[in-house]
Amino acid sequence: MNHKHRQRHERGTATIELAFVILILFTVMAFITEFGRLYWTFNVLQKATQEGARALSLAAPDQLGQLIAGVQAQMVQDVADAGVSGFNASQIQISCLDGSLNAFFVTPAYCQAGAISIADSNLGYVQVSVQYSLAGLGTWLPFFFPGAFDEPLVINGSTGPMALNPSALFRYGAL
Repeated sequence: MNHKHRQRHERGTATIELAFVILILFTVMAFITEFGRLYWTFNVLQKATQEGARALSLAAPDQLGQLIAGVQAQMVQDVADAGVSGFNASQIQISCLDGSLNAFFVTPAYCQAGAISIADSNLGYVQVSVQYSLAGLGTWLPFFFPGAFDEPLVINGSTGPMALNPSALFRYGAL
């Protein structure tokens, strides 16, 4: 009789435990999904910066400035083709550095979009950087914790979207 009495009182315990386990499982899955989205987006942007810097580093000395706008357009297209939204050419920075990896005091004419001047021997490296903010990070989590994410997301002491800033540096003229 003691066995029947215990079963009657523990009948709903398994259901409640299952509910807690499912809630934890879905929360972990949401974190994994959001981290995957963050990592994938950064990877797409990093690949685009590498391709852009490589294309500019292989440009002929008299075509460097003329290729900048085309490289930016190709980077925007590559990122859009990969499914990352909200990316445009204004988020791309292209820098020319000397052989010691120092920025020029005044940007040389050959490193400006549309320039028709010839790159001189001072040009050592081409750097392409991207400034992109990943909005909506953690959008799955409010489903599991309503009201917990009403405040802005704080990452590294700053609020708002997650900043992704990949950069690539290639030696000019290097194969």
